[in-house]
Amino acid sequence: MKQVSCRALGILLKAARRRGVEAVLLRGVPYDLAHLRTTRNHIEWPVFCRILRNAGEVWGLAELSDLNKAFMESAYFAYVGLIARQLFDARDLFDWICKQQVGGGAQLFGDCVRPSFEHEGADVTVIRLEIQPAYEPSPEFFWMTRGAFIAMPRMVDAGDATVEMTIDGRLATYRARYRLRPRPAALAVRMFTLPFRPRSAAIELKRTNEELQTRFQQLAVVTERARTQADQLRIAHRVNAAVQRDLALGPRLQAIVRAMVDDAGFAWAALELPPAGDEPPLTASHGPADHAAPFTHHLEARDGERVGALHVVCPGGRRLPAHDELLALITPTLGIGIQNARYREGLERLVTERTAELTTARDQLAASVVELREAQGARERFFANISHEIRTPLSIVLLAVADIETRAGAGLEPRARQGLTSIAEAARKLLRLVDELLLLAAGHEGKLGLRPEPTDVHALLEALIAAWLPAAEAAGQHLTCEAAALVLDVDPVAFERIATNLVSNAIKYTPAGGAIEVELALHDDGILLAVRDTGPGISDDLAGRLFGRFERADDMRGRIAGTGIGLALVKQLVEDHGGTVTARPRPGGGAVFEVVLPRARLREAAAAGSARALALTVAPRLAPTVLAEAPAPAPPSGISQGTVLVVDDDPQLAAMIGALLAPDYHVLIAHDGDAALELARTHRPELLITDIDMPRMDGIELSRRFREVTENRLAPIIILSAVLDLRTRVAGLTAGATDYVTKPFEPAELLARVAAQFRMRDLAMRLHRAEQLSTLGVLTSGLSHELRNPANGVVNAIGPLLALLPPELTDPTAPTGELLGVIKECAEQIGVLAKQLLGFRSGRGELQLRVVPAREVVDRAVSLCRGALTGVEVRIDLPADLTIACAPPLFLQVLINLIENAAHAVGAGGWIELRAGSVGGITSFEFRDSGTGVPVELHGKIFEPFFTTKPQGVGTGLGLPVSREIVHRHGGTLELRRQGDSSVFIVELPATPPAHR
Repeated sequence: MKQVSCRALGILLKAARRRGVEAVLLRGVPYDLAHLRTTRNHIEWPVFCRILRNAGEVWGLAELSDLNKAFMESAYFAYVGLIARQLFDARDLFDWICKQQVGGGAQLFGDCVRPSFEHEGADVTVIRLEIQPAYEPSPEFFWMTRGAFIAMPRMVDAGDATVEMTIDGRLATYRARYRLRPRPAALAVRMFTLPFRPRSAAIELKRTNEELQTRFQQLAVVTERARTQADQLRIAHRVNAAVQRDLALGPRLQAIVRAMVDDAGFAWAALELPPAGDEPPLTASHGPADHAAPFTHHLEARDGERVGALHVVCPGGRRLPAHDELLALITPTLGIGIQNARYREGLERLVTERTAELTTARDQLAASVVELREAQGARERFFANISHEIRTPLSIVLLAVADIETRAGAGLEPRARQGLTSIAEAARKLLRLVDELLLLAAGHEGKLGLRPEPTDVHALLEALIAAWLPAAEAAGQHLTCEAAALVLDVDPVAFERIATNLVSNAIKYTPAGGAIEVELALHDDGILLAVRDTGPGISDDLAGRLFGRFERADDMRGRIAGTGIGLALVKQLVEDHGGTVTARPRPGGGAVFEVVLPRARLREAAAAGSARALALTVAPRLAPTVLAEAPAPAPPSGISQGTVLVVDDDPQLAAMIGALLAPDYHVLIAHDGDAALELARTHRPELLITDIDMPRMDGIELSRRFREVTENRLAPIIILSAVLDLRTRVAGLTAGATDYVTKPFEPAELLARVAAQFRMRDLAMRLHRAEQLSTLGVLTSGLSHELRNPANGVVNAIGPLLALLPPELTDPTAPTGELLGVIKECAEQIGVLAKQLLGFRSGRGELQLRVVPAREVVDRAVSLCRGALTGVEVRIDLPADLTIACAPPLFLQVLINLIENAAHAVGAGGWIELRAGSVGGITSFEFRDSGTGVPVELHGKIFEPFFTTKPQGVGTGLGLPVSREIVHRHGGTLELRRQGDSSVFIVELPATPPAHR
């Protein structure tokens, strides 16, 4: 913005001309001398400062101050001094000059400089000039102003002022001391120069008046021109509006000539259009038939195309320049309007022709879309099938390697062990390659779904470096990591894959003795992850295309193995996080790969507590125990943890999974969904492990129907599949699966997941039983008291009654004695029933736990059940040193109930087997018998209160519920499990059960 008046340069320009340094003064200035010498012109503040700096090189600051004193004697201030001497003394003059917006300074410098002042006594004024922040400071300006302040009192004949100046950046402070009254000598000079000062002022005023007159005339011409143009624009608008009302060519031509007469004011108008193709020429006219000779104006449209001629007659027959101007303004619009109308008519003719073509094209496009969808579906099925077909054999390879290592143990030769390790590593590498190909395909289709979450990337990188450190040391490399403690909102798996690919590439291309540096830091432009190496480096050409698919680099030793998809995947994952990745040569040799993520990914420190720290450790190669050669695994060698149904269409993989689980679980195997449902109906397994892609019925449908068939709403379901896409995983979990494991898998991971599912199932069952027993207890509490009191009364009355009767009547063989025996037996049975009912509500205090030998409790229970065990063989297999922590009377009741139930089931000639053992702080008791077992359909009801399979009047249906409640109060579990054709009751107690409240 031009703020500074060229009047402020007058004294400098004159001094430069006298000294011959005008060229120096104009160095770097975008204006010439003519512009600067014209006092009505203005320039920008930076240009003004440039001129002052140039002047400072010629004269110096002190001389600039002296030079500006003469400015106060120039013609510009002559009329100011003439008026000032009549109105002001020196003090008042400083007040007026320094006033904001209206003072002399404001007229010269606008708002670039803000003045302020204050008075100290009658003859001292302190002035402060501050250059505003939007403008650059200028010490030359402050020095020149000092000279002006020194000479200012001369305008009121007060002589020069004494000025002290201090400069502080943009602020200059002036302390001016002056005389208020002129001295006699000054009065004489004033009287002598008085006739000349008005003349100088008058000359200045005359020149100013002439400039104002010139500007007024120019303004009048511009005003008249603007008025004429406004009238022409209004006419052009009305004509254009009239033209646009009609779209057809004929009516549009008629509207144009009518508007030229009615709106533009011409006496007559006609349009003539040349023929177009086979069409004849078109004409239209409007106005009186008797008219003067017209003149013609050709109509041009886009690209200078002539579309016709406009003939008009001016009012009165006089053609004026205004008419030509109006036509020049209107005719381009008319030409374009006519051209558009003609195009529209041509387009209408083409619409019918194009409609048929578009219909045909639409049909072809629809067919192409169908083909494209089929091709896309085929490709997706191809990738899914490839993934499944590769992952399943890899699972078998990894399981077989782990099994061989376990079988051979320490006797495996080092070379053979190394070969097995190579096989496992190659299988994992192939798996990683398949994963990366599928991720690239998903990214290409826009289906790569990331799951950002607060992630402790510092811990993640530390774990990653620890995992890669052995490989680097084996290659003779030095691998280091310097990572800031950052919590980022990223997908942890994707971030790990980004870092892993960059580190593995660096290790691959760095020679022995080289160094690899990993850095994670927060920079101004984002979060930086950098991997630097001292390898052979990369060329500029390769750096530009290195992140393309299947691009690879050669080093000085020759071709290095690789697929060329790792860096392409890095680029895909980084861009999906909103970041960038670059590669460049490293100064001094080597390469630098830098990933920059936006700072928006940075989480606050408060999120660190909930951040996920991903542990990237190498999974231990834990193998199952001896793999079964037969499709059906052998039963567990110890106490079974439950029945597991394994379903996979690959018989070998299914057998290997079964063998992996066999040491701890009873395993059933099926190879399709239909066969699995049949096994589930027969054996009621507690857990299902199923593949997805299987014949006859897939794993999704099997998961949906499994719990319905087994009548067990709490049975866990684990999907074990090579299908990785999110849609399939969501479908599986929606169908009822509680976990999803991808192939290939580490044996230890599958075992841990199965154990975790059983733990969660046990917890759910305990909660269900606690709710069930709590509800039943409220019902039975009052009922048991009502039953027990009259039963006690009957039992207590039998004795006195027998004493009062004659002996012949109390003989058990006599009818009276027999009836009294029945009464006594029934009363005692009612008492036992009431006591069992109270078991649901009793024992709310602490259990009286003691550590006792297991054998002692078992022998006591067998002794008390001697009557029920008549003709039954009892087999007991207990470790001699096995002890249990229990409340002996209560746990004894559990053993008695289970032994008596087994004895009733097998009858005379049968056998009962009781085995016990302790593993991992859990003591287990397993009860088997030679009976037919509990029917599968009754497994879900056997522990329900009042349910019994015994004849009416023999059992109450409370023995097993009360036993389960007692075990539960000990912190353990009592379950019925199906193993083959037999039923097994299993009691599990912790070594230190919780106190019962």
